Amino acid sequence: MASHSAPVLPPVHRTEIDGVPVFWSGRPSGRLSATLVFGVGTAHEDFLGTGLTHLVEHLAMRPVRTNRYQNNATTEVLHTGFEVTSAPETVAEHLRRVCTSLSRLDTGPLEAERGVLLAEERSGDGPGVTAWLPASIWYGNRAYGLIGNISVAPARAGEEEVRQWCARWFHRGNAALVLSGPPPADLRLPLPDGPASRPPAVAPFGLATPAQTAIPNGVAGCALVAWTPELACAVQVLIERLTERLRHSEGLVYDIGFDHQLVGPRQAVIGFGTDVPDKQARRVADAIRAELDKLGANGPAPEELGMDRQSLLEQVAEPGFAEYRAFDAAMAHLTGWPSAQAQQEAVLAGLRPGAVAAAARDLATRLVLCGPLGQLPPDLPELATAVAPVPGRELKRALIGSTAPRGLRLVVGDEGLTTFYGDSPVPVAVARYDDVAGVAVEATDGGLPILHLFSRSGGQITVRPGDWRGGRSLVRDLRSRFDPALYFDAPDSMRLFEQS
Repeated sequence: MASHSAPVLPPVHRTEIDGVPVFWSGRPSGRLSATLVFGVGTAHEDFLGTGLTHLVEHLAMRPVRTNRYQNNATTEVLHTGFEVTSAPETVAEHLRRVCTSLSRLDTGPLEAERGVLLAEERSGDGPGVTAWLPASIWYGNRAYGLIGNISVAPARAGEEEVRQWCARWFHRGNAALVLSGPPPADLRLPLPDGPASRPPAVAPFGLATPAQTAIPNGVAGCALVAWTPELACAVQVLIERLTERLRHSEGLVYDIGFDHQLVGPRQAVIGFGTDVPDKQARRVADAIRAELDKLGANGPAPEELGMDRQSLLEQVAEPGFAEYRAFDAAMAHLTGWPSAQAQQEAVLAGLRPGAVAAAARDLATRLVLCGPLGQLPPDLPELATAVAPVPGRELKRALIGSTAPRGLRLVVGDEGLTTFYGDSPVPVAVARYDDVAGVAVEATDGGLPILHLFSRSGGQITVRPGDWRGGRSLVRDLRSRFDPALYFDAPDSMRLFEQS
């Protein structure tokens, strides 16, 4: 494709205040927006520490939150941000107070904020399946795979653990400030010293793809891909084609969702999918494969490439794009990964149809198609678990009172547990004893608790004493097997049963 005369992206300015790099890409105005960004988020935590960053964020905001002007804080996968919009002098004072709060974190209100976070989790929907499913497939209960995990730290972390987490991550060496205009002259950022940090270097599981795996509702496609302009374009064209076919032509779905999460300098897990009744799932799955194959064979039409470029052109023209550019530069500084500038310039210059087709073919080889059991194409092999099943003896389902799904099989071995469904040789989940990341203890009105075993490789197996013949002996054995530090009381959002 011939190159276009691409517009110039808004420039990003940089300075430094109190050892914190400051980025902005806008003109002065009456109101100033600021985000103090720290390079720590869910991906930096471990399973038992999931939610620690969110706890620090809540505690730090407690003395500075106000309704007098716009302010907020959020914890994301790779960063935590403290946001404020107001007059420049108000912004400067708010940021100073945030820094002071983080420097001397008050953990006195921990019990109150613990309750707030648990209530927030109960009332929230959490990330959509297209966000958490791809990450959990390739990372299990580690790093990026914790995106959709139920927060454990609010149920178990003490004051000292929270203070240590704050000191480890919330300092000037792991901070950057994003502004919508030049910094105020009196701006100070009194943060403690600390070393520069980087995202977790966790290798994804080496899974054989393409493959299929069962999920209870809807249909989703997941992949671990090289995140390039051509791949991003291929996904957007695919979603547009699926929307036209499945919504406008066949009336099967309302929309097609999409999410992506960077997990490396130019690597991402992506997910796209839709809610659909089980009886229609096979048609949706077949449409995904068919449209992806056509895109890989023939490439995008000229008008589809033009739409991809036009979409970015419209974003560049929006006032908020300059602030996004500054945020992108700040995240590049904190992660050590490239900014999005080169990818944006490539799109604006014009992508080649053949390169987009090649990206679509690569996506087809990496695709994991997810949908209801029995509703996926039979020629796709089942996705193997990250670890091999553990040999052992199969427990029989209890004749009376079992709540385990019919067809679920539990195998107990010397090295761990494995569950299967029906006659499939591919496990539903594997929990090796030496790979257990945490055990949630769900107290009931019976004599023995329900145990939820979570492995680092992603397996989750719930053992309810009354579900299996020999289940009570198994629960007693499991309770004595693990380091006491791995046990925690199951929060309400994790509880599956009311009584044993």
